[in-house]
Amino acid sequence: MTSITRYKLRKLVKYALVTVTVAMVLTLFSGDPVPRYLWAWSLLGLWTGVLEEFLFGRRFRSLAIPLQFVGKIFAVNLLTSALLALAFAFDGGSELHLGPEVPTSIGHMFITSQFFRLALRVAVVTSVAILVVQIEELMGRRMFLGFLLGRYERPKSEERVMLAIDLVGSTALAERLGDLHYFRFLNVTHSLLTDAVLRNEAEIYKYIGDEVIFSWPMRKGIRHLNCLDLYFDIVERIAVHENDLLREFGAVPRYRGAVHGGRVISAQIGHIKRAIEFSGDVMNTLSRMLGLSKQLDAGILVSADLLQRMPSAQERFRIGPLTVMPVKGRRREVSVHTVERTIGP
Repeated sequence: MTSITRYKLRKLVKYALVTVTVAMVLTLFSGDPVPRYLWAWSLLGLWTGVLEEFLFGRRFRSLAIPLQFVGKIFAVNLLTSALLALAFAFDGGSELHLGPEVPTSIGHMFITSQFFRLALRVAVVTSVAILVVQIEELMGRRMFLGFLLGRYERPKSEERVMLAIDLVGSTALAERLGDLHYFRFLNVTHSLLTDAVLRNEAEIYKYIGDEVIFSWPMRKGIRHLNCLDLYFDIVERIAVHENDLLREFGAVPRYRGAVHGGRVISAQIGHIKRAIEFSGDVMNTLSRMLGLSKQLDAGILVSADLLQRMPSAQERFRIGPLTVMPVKGRRREVSVHTVERTIGP
């Protein structure tokens, strides 16, 4: 099973869980007994997720955000009504359980009060499900759960691995493509990273122009050498789509990177615009390492401290000579290595 498939399956489960939760809350508020047909609401959640992932896709992306939302809700309810009509055609409505008023035909079913109440409840439940899952994707799972559970109300220290990648020659490329075409170039390139990000269990911390910063909890980042494999998997993904990129943009992106790990401070900042930020010596060092990789014209640099936590790296990676790098604001220097992958994951 590919990482993309696992991601989509997890997303379907999210839709099912949110749908069942919202349906139960609505039922309790209405004073009705807890519904006997929770399995039907979970199926509705799965159905909504299937439509969102495999049918809608990017079809609504050209619309404004409110119109996207309304369009998806309308499409889900229209297709759900079509399924109910199909079920009625097969069993004559005996198993639909729409209420005491048993419909005698498909047309009659659509004008019963029970159907309108059901349609309204389906619209509310699917609306909340789509909204919650879309917000979770927009914020990222870590940030979404952090806000929900209040984990980052106070600064906390944690061990994390950070990988930053930067587009080589971005200024000249932006001038040649123009602002709008360059933005599309970045968007297409970032979409190509998805499979590599999911495969290596990474979180996208933030986009800074043409720079992308990835993050892992320390245990997950060094497990299976995820923090090193991600960079090289991204390079391979871009190489696979090289001809498509050349045909559309006349250019193929090339990234340099730096990976470092250690203690970072994570906290929620801001009031009218909130975000969860990482700070500390690791972030400062990571930025300096990315600048050094540009000076050395290296693909990726890894700190010696982090490399010591991954003794198995030498089995699949060629470790370059030690380079000592001064870091502004630090009393001691930082040792880094270039890395090349010799054997795939």
